[in-house]
Amino acid sequence: MENTEKDKKDYEISFLVKNEDEIPGVVSFLNQHNVEVLSEPRAKNMVLAYEIKKNKEAVFVYLTFKATGADVKKLEEELSMNNLTIRSLIICLPKKDLRSDAAEDHVSEKKAKVSRPSTPYSEVKLSSPRSLSNEALEKKIEEILQ
Repeated sequence: MENTEKDKKDYEISFLVKNEDEIPGVVSFLNQHNVEVLSEPRAKNMVLAYEIKKNKEAVFVYLTFKATGADVKKLEEELSMNNLTIRSLIICLPKKDLRSDAAEDHVSEKKAKVSRPSTPYSEVKLSSPRSLSNEALEKKIEEILQ
C-alpha cells in the first residue's frame, strides 16, 4: 500500500545525544525512514537529573516532522535498537481543526461575561456559622433525605 500525503501526520521527536556533533547523524537517520522534517533541530546542553546510560550531561534536541503511523512505528523500533541517541520520545501533535478554535472562542466569550460584585469584598460581612446540637443536626439530615 502506498503512503499518501493525507495519511501522514505531524509528529515531534525529542532525543538526548552525547554532543552536538551527533545531531546531523540522527537527522539523516530520520530522513532514511520516509520522514519529512518540518523544522530545524533545536538543541540545548543540559546536566541530567540522574545518569542515563552512564551519561551525566547531554544535549536535548527536538524537531517536528511528518510521517505515516507505520513509518513512525518502524522508526521508534530502530531508534531504540541503535546507539545514535541516549533516549528518545516521539509524540503525535494534535490536529488543529475548526472545532477547537470555536471552543476557544466560546471560552473567551464566557470570560468576557463574568460579572464583578458591586460591593467590594472588604465591605462584605460574612455571617458566623451557628453551632448545632447533635439532635438538630440529625433532624436537618432527615429533612434533607426525605
